[in-house]
Amino acid sequence: MNTVRPTKDEQQQFRISSFKGIDVGLGQADPVASISAKLEAQYPNHLILVQAGKFLHGYDKSAHALSVLKQYKVQLVGTTDAPHIRVGFPSSNFKKRLWSIVNDFQIPYVVALGTKASGHDIFVSDNFQGKSSVLSAISNDVVSQVIYDLQQRGEINKVTTKQILSNPDSSGFKLKSQAQDLDLHLTQDIIKMPRDIRVTFGENIRVCMARIMRGIFAYGLEVQKSALLNKISADIDLLKHYLAQAARLNNLKFAFEHRVGLAVELGRLLGGVIRAAKVPS
Repeated sequence: MNTVRPTKDEQQQFRISSFKGIDVGLGQADPVASISAKLEAQYPNHLILVQAGKFLHGYDKSAHALSVLKQYKVQLVGTTDAPHIRVGFPSSNFKKRLWSIVNDFQIPYVVALGTKASGHDIFVSDNFQGKSSVLSAISNDVVSQVIYDLQQRGEINKVTTKQILSNPDSSGFKLKSQAQDLDLHLTQDIIKMPRDIRVTFGENIRVCMARIMRGIFAYGLEVQKSALLNKISADIDLLKHYLAQAARLNNLKFAFEHRVGLAVELGRLLGGVIRAAKVPS
């Protein structure tokens, strides 16, 4: 794997030191979270990011900081006995994302780059060591409260999907409102696209979104609801595929990450409904 690493000039500019990282070990519920915890203990009040595959992940205090400061979406991960909150972004452009945060909020950071097989190299920046109190303001109680809130939200979502399945009027409203929000944003994006991209890439998105909207509007009166939901889910997956291509198209600028987020939320809601439909009442 070709991992983007700080250059010598960047290491000098940001006062980054590097060394061979911590062994991950086996048998952990979340080995990446385990690495993050070890680094956090060694470097308190630092923003900790650890590479896992093609992404950099921040856990617990670092995740909460990135969520509050940069509105990154927090996920609940780990086991029931060892839950964690996590944010992530592609490691390929971590410099652009990370160093703007460091400069804006003066937070020292630690980045672990590499894989479990080859080991992680640790890069430490102490540019603002002693100046920043951002991470020190996040207590373990704050992290625990965020985890608890996400756990409760998950239980609420389970109840909501069951209500959606049993109440056509409610389900139609919830699915329509989520889809309409996505449809509006994508329509605005397509209008602003260059003509050559609009009639090819934009048309694929428009046709796919139209099928999704038609299916959702038909859901309330549909007899074979399960089959219809599966078709909508497949179209949402196709839409996410198209949106993922946006970053690789020249002269195309729109908030595709936000649009993907809306599509993921719609797909997640549908997935819950589909799973609930398979559970005997």
